[in-house]
Amino acid sequence: MVGMDAIILLKINFAIYCVVFAACLIRNRNFNIALVGLTYLLPLIPFGMSDSNIERFLIVSYSNLIFGIIEMVFFVLTERPEDITFDRPYLQQLFGHVLPIVLALVGMSFVSRMTGAPVTVLEIGLIATLFVAGSILRVWSVVQLGVLRFKFNIAFRENQTLKTDGLHGLMRHPTYTAMMLVILAYAVTTHSWIAGTLGILSALFGFQYRIYFEERALKEQFGEAYENYRSDTPMWLPFKL
Repeated sequence: MVGMDAIILLKINFAIYCVVFAACLIRNRNFNIALVGLTYLLPLIPFGMSDSNIERFLIVSYSNLIFGIIEMVFFVLTERPEDITFDRPYLQQLFGHVLPIVLALVGMSFVSRMTGAPVTVLEIGLIATLFVAGSILRVWSVVQLGVLRFKFNIAFRENQTLKTDGLHGLMRHPTYTAMMLVILAYAVTTHSWIAGTLGILSALFGFQYRIYFEERALKEQFGEAYENYRSDTPMWLPFKL
């Protein structure tokens, strides 16, 4: 019999997330925010737990609650109504960048929820380290990037400048590096080499797809300044392999 305390915690997490999700949509009625919110909401639904999978169920619940709220808040603060165009570039990013990452997050979450293997000390240590590091780096890098530069679309706001200092002085895409750390935590939670590898590859494809178009747009916008920055600064890590 699944412990009542665990069931209550799952329901509390779900309720908190729903309240925050609703508040975000009221604050900024935006398709992108709805998409982000639903991505992390689905694995929070408190059904299907058992005595064997309750540990991973709880890890998935807290991971999606915390990181989902972080992502929704960012999008509420940065998204504008004019960002939703549903034109070709927008749809390219939706299907090439966003959906592979959504599939990775949701897919690995549900695999983890169905996994009955006990969580080992090594696993919980890796999950916690990767998730906390990724979450902190995500917040830190987005705050440094600022609301003018962080957005769903590859577009440039009025008065937007090229970011080359702070974390972006160490690597070109710290926000994506941060999310990949979180995705690695999700992969470890699955307790499956197959599911974890497929999730990582799907997310990596989505980010590389985004980076290709984003860097091309940055080159067109900032010209030689971006070319110099790109040649001097590694993409993913603060050192060149």
